Amino acid sequence: MNKIKNKISFLLVTVLLIPVIASADAITSTISNITTWIVTVSTGLAILMYTVGGFLWMSDAGNAEKAKMAKSIIVSTTIGLIIILLAAGLTSIIRSFV
Repeated sequence: MNKIKNKISFLLVTVLLIPVIASADAITSTISNITTWIVTVSTGLAILMYTVGGFLWMSDAGNAEKAKMAKSIIVSTTIGLIIILLAAGLTSIIRSFV
């Protein structure tokens, strides 16, 4: 019974994907739009997190724990932004081959 459900599910997904495969241009433009949106939102969030980290760092008043947390926020934000921008570049490279 489980094998039959798997076969039916596979056939259903395959049949539903045929129009998607046929309109590959729509897929690439959709991926481009999603990538642009994610980069825009993540850049805005990164600016916000840099501001929070900078504020914590400037207002630590000698508190080593606050300074450590501020540095952690800034480093984590930088790493996250690098990952997002590399992913956007990678999708751009892949889109150029498609």
